[in-house]
Amino acid sequence: MKAEELCAAVQEAPYYNERFTRREYTAAFREYTERFGPLYMDAVRETAEDPAGRRSLAEQLLDVLEAGWKRQRPWNRGMVQAREKQMLVTYLSPMLLGLEEPMCRELAEQLRDAWNARRPKDAYDITSYARLQEGFRNVILGIDLTGWQRRREERDS
Repeated sequence: MKAEELCAAVQEAPYYNERFTRREYTAAFREYTERFGPLYMDAVRETAEDPAGRRSLAEQLLDVLEAGWKRQRPWNRGMVQAREKQMLVTYLSPMLLGLEEPMCRELAEQLRDAWNARRPKDAYDITSYARLQEGFRNVILGIDLTGWQRRREERDS
């Protein structure tokens, strides 16, 4: 599996990042997982016997991403890098954590560790889809309705 093919999961950031909202994230994440999950499962299975292969896969992915940033105009690089980092945090890592292949979790951790080693001032951590989904607040005119809804659900049950 070529790293370039796998990087599409990060480089298609504009489409998925705009759908990172309380209402659309569930459908976007499902679509993302259906599209890219099998590619990553195959890539991880190809490196099943070699943990160093998964580490090098993480490094290869970052190498391809960095090459893409270098092709950007200088004033656009930071924005593209931030957008693709958001994809790592909100889509790719949660997907890898949720796939049934246990080695996918290792790849998510190695990708995070490789990113953090290359960019210690711009580090990120990984989390699950469920944890991200919990983070969306239900707010109307600045009033958080999450607690109100929970109390209502507890009262009704």
